[in-house]
Amino acid sequence: MAGHCLRLLGEATLEVEGKAPVRLERRAAGVLAYLALEGPTPRSRLAGLLWPQTPERAARNNLVQALRRLRQATGGYEVAGGDEVLKLAEGLEADAARLVLLAFQGRYAEALALEGELLTGHDYDDCPDFADWLLAEREHLAGLRREALQAEAERLLQEGELRGALALALRLQEADPFSEEHLRRVMRLYYLLGDRGAALVAYHQGQAWLRRELGVDPLPETQALAREIERGAILPAQSPPARREIPLSLLRPPVLSGREREWALLEEAWESGKAIFISGEPGVGKSRLMLDFAASRGRSLLVEARPGDAGVPFSTYARGLEQALREHPALSLKGWVRRELSRLLPALAEEPPPPLRAAEDKLRLLEALGEVVRLLREAGVVALVLDDLQYMDPASLEAAIHLIQRPTGAFPRLIGSFRGGELPSEALATVQRLVEAGLAVRIGLEPLTPQAVGHLLQTLDLPGLDAARLAPLLSRYTGGNPLFVLETLRTLWESGGLQGTPERFPAPRRVKELIARRLQALSPAASRLVRAAAIAGEDLALGLAAGVLQSNPLDLAEPWAELEAAQILREGRFAHDLLRETVLEGIPAPIQAHLHHQVALALEEAGAHPARIAQHWLLAGQEEAAARSWLAAGRDYQARALYAEALAMLEKALAYGQEEAMRAEARLLMADIYREQRRYCEAEALLETLLEGPTPLRVRVEALRTRTYLAIGDHPKAVRYAQEAYLLAQELGDEELTHLTLTAYAAALWGVGRAAEAARLLEPELARDHPDPRHRIRAFAYLGALHAHRGRFAEAYPLLEEAHRLALGQDPYWQVLATAFLVGADVERGEPLAHRELAQAARALGPFDVSEYLALVLVRAYLEAQEPQAALELLEERPGERLGPACATWGLLPRTSGRLSGWVRTTATSAPWTPTGWPWPPSRRCTRRTGS
Repeated sequence: MAGHCLRLLGEATLEVEGKAPVRLERRAAGVLAYLALEGPTPRSRLAGLLWPQTPERAARNNLVQALRRLRQATGGYEVAGGDEVLKLAEGLEADAARLVLLAFQGRYAEALALEGELLTGHDYDDCPDFADWLLAEREHLAGLRREALQAEAERLLQEGELRGALALALRLQEADPFSEEHLRRVMRLYYLLGDRGAALVAYHQGQAWLRRELGVDPLPETQALAREIERGAILPAQSPPARREIPLSLLRPPVLSGREREWALLEEAWESGKAIFISGEPGVGKSRLMLDFAASRGRSLLVEARPGDAGVPFSTYARGLEQALREHPALSLKGWVRRELSRLLPALAEEPPPPLRAAEDKLRLLEALGEVVRLLREAGVVALVLDDLQYMDPASLEAAIHLIQRPTGAFPRLIGSFRGGELPSEALATVQRLVEAGLAVRIGLEPLTPQAVGHLLQTLDLPGLDAARLAPLLSRYTGGNPLFVLETLRTLWESGGLQGTPERFPAPRRVKELIARRLQALSPAASRLVRAAAIAGEDLALGLAAGVLQSNPLDLAEPWAELEAAQILREGRFAHDLLRETVLEGIPAPIQAHLHHQVALALEEAGAHPARIAQHWLLAGQEEAAARSWLAAGRDYQARALYAEALAMLEKALAYGQEEAMRAEARLLMADIYREQRRYCEAEALLETLLEGPTPLRVRVEALRTRTYLAIGDHPKAVRYAQEAYLLAQELGDEELTHLTLTAYAAALWGVGRAAEAARLLEPELARDHPDPRHRIRAFAYLGALHAHRGRFAEAYPLLEEAHRLALGQDPYWQVLATAFLVGADVERGEPLAHRELAQAARALGPFDVSEYLALVLVRAYLEAQEPQAALELLEERPGERLGPACATWGLLPRTSGRLSGWVRTTATSAPWTPTGWPWPPSRRCTRRTGS
C-alpha cells in the first residue's frame, strides 16, 4: 500500500509518506481502528468508548490531546478530522479495512496477504465496551480469512494446483480445528497427491481431537471418506450441496386469505367512484390485495415509487409515464402534450421546453399528464395503481391527486398503498382531506387472524405440512404478518424443517434473521451482487452493478438470475424492503462507504441527476463531493423554476460543504432565486455577504444586484451597481463578464433616461465578432431598441431584423426577446401591428419573463391600433404580474376603458417589474399626447 498507511493488523503503526513509521499508543490505536472499520463517528462516542470512567468533557479533551500528539509525531499530518463527527483523513488507507474490502470483492489471494490480528499487543480491559467491539471485529476478520482460505483452496483445487490447495487447507484446519469439513478437505488433498498415509494420519489426528475436546466421534461422512482412502478407492467428485427449489405456492400463494372484509370495502368504493388508499405495516399484504383487486376490474397500470424518489420532482410519475408509453405505444399524443411531457422524458421532443415559471405553466403540465391518463382509459386501462406512496415525490403525488378530481368515467380509477406511519405529514393530510370530501376511502390492513393463517397454510399445498397444528403456533410467533409467515416457511422449507411440527419458530422481530439465513445460502458472486444492489437502491442497473463490482456485465448474468430465482430481486429491485434493509445491516461500514463511492462515480458517468449522486457521496463520507452535487442539483432546479427544491439543495450544500468557492456559488444562486421569487430584501442581504469575495465573484454579485434593482424599479441604484460590475469586469480582463455587465449597465442607463449614453456604450459591440451568437443577438437587439426609442428607425430596423434572424437558430427565449423589440419599434414608428403575426408566433414559444414583456408591448400596440378588445383579452392573462410597473410608465391609461384602466393600475402597483430583457421606457409619442 502506497502513500499514507494505517497498519492495524499486528502491531499498530501509522506510516506517513517520507516519515518513519510511528507506533500507535493504545487509545489512539483504538480510535483509529474504530474509525477505519466503522466509518465517521461522533467524538462523544469515541470518548465514551476509550475513556469510559472519565467525565465527558475531560474524555473529549483526552481524545483531542491523543490526536494532537499523533499529529506532532508525524510532522503535522492530520490523521483524523471533523468538528462533532470524526473521520479518517482522505487518502489514508487502513489494512484492516482493506482486508474487508478485498474479501467482499472476492480478491481472496490479496486478502490472505494481509496477516496479523487486529491491534495485536493492546489490551482494553479498562474499556469494556470497546473490548467487546474489538473481540467481535477480531472474530469477524478471522471469519473473512477463513472464507478467503476456503475459496482460494477450492479455486486451486479446480485448477489442479493441489499442493497450493493443501497448504491453504492446512491453514484453514488450524484456524478452525472443530470443522470436519476442513478435515475432509485435507484428507482428500493428501490422497489426491498420492500420500494415502498422510491422509489417514490426518483423519486419526482429527478423530483424537474430537474425542478429547468434545467427546464425540467424527461424522459418518468423515468416517466413510477414511474407509474409501484405506481401500484406495477413486474418490467421488466433490460438488456443492444442491439447493432446494422453493415451491411456487411459497413464492406467491395461490389464494388471497383473510381479506374478505377489505375486499368488500374495495368493491363498495369502486362502485361509488372513489379513489382508494390502502395502508398498513410492512409485509401485511397491501400490494397483493391492491393488485388482485385491480386485476379483477380489468387492465391496470402499476407505478411503483422507490426510495430516493422524494428528492427528484416528478421522478415517480416520469417512471410511470415511461412505462405507460412502453406498454401502450399506440397512444396518439398531441404536439402540445409531447412538448409538455418532454419536461419529464426529454426524448419526446426535439427541443427542450422552457422552464416552469408560473402557476399556469405547471397547470399545463398537469393537464398534459392528465391527457395521457385519459388516453390510457380509452386504451382499456381501468385503474392506475400506485405502490409505496410513502416514497413518492411531492410533485408526482400532486399530479396523482389532480387526477382524482377528474370525472371518473373518462379517467382510470386511482388505487394507492402506503406504509402506516411513514407517509409524509403533508401527504397524509391531503389523503385525509380527500376522504373527508367524499372523493376517496382509506382502508387500513391488519395482520391475519389465526383462522386466516390456517387457511393460508391449507392453500399452499406443501408436502408434510400439517396446517391445523402449525397455524396457531405460526400465527402467534409471526403476529399474523403474511410476509413473516411466508419468510418463516421458506426458511423451514430450505432447511428441511417442514416435516412434522417444528418445536419452535423465531419471533417476528427476528424475521430479518430468517432473511439473513436465506442470504447466507447464496453463492459468493450472488452475495457480492446483492450487497451492491442494496447500496445502489433505486439506481440499480446491470451496468452500474458491473462498474461497482469491477466486473464484466456478462459475468453477473448468472448471479443476477440466482437472485431472481430466490425471489430476492424482482424486475431489477428488491422483492420487498425488508430484504434490502437486512442486506444493508450486514454490510460493514467501510464496505458501505466504498460501494457508495463507486455508485456515485458510476452515476456521474451515466449523467444521473445530481440530487441522487449527492446522497451516495454523503454516505461515502465525501461531504465536499456531496455538497458540489447538491449545488449542481440546485442550479438544475433553478433553471426549471422549481425554487423550493432548489433552495433545499443549496441549503444542504452549505450545511455540508466547507470550500469557500462552492459556498459563495451556493449563496449567489440562492440570492438569484430570491430575486426571481421577488424576495428582494433577502436577496440584497445575501449579496451583501458576498461583496468581500474575489473579483470574479464581486462582478457577478454586482451584476445580480443590478438586475435586482432594475426589477424593483430603483434605476439610480441599478446604474451604480452596474457601473461597478462593468469596471470590475474590465479590470479582470474577462471578455464574457465584460460583455454581460456592459449590457446590464446600458439597460440601467436607459432606465434613468440616459439613452444616448447607453447607445454609445453598446455601439462598439457591433464590430466584435463574438463566437457566441447570443452576444451578437444581445448587442443588435438592444442597440436597435435604443435607436428606435430615439426615433432613428433607419438604423434601428436592420439591427433588430438581424437580431431576429440570429435568434432563430438559438433558444426560443431570444426569439421572443427580439420579437418584443421589433414590435416596440413598430409602436414607436406609428405602425403598431406591422409584425402582428410574428408576435403571435413568438407568444407560443414559451412562458419566459420576456414572454410577459412581449404581451405587454402587444397590449400597447393594440391600444395604439385602436383595438382595445384585443388588448383587454391579453391583459386577462395577467402578463403584468411580474412586469407591472412597465404598464404604469406608458402613459396610456387615460385612453383606455374604465375596466381596462382599473386592471392595468392594479397590475402596475401589485408587483415589481422583473424582465430579464431591457425595460421599454414610455413612448415619446404617447407622453406628448397625454401629458404624462
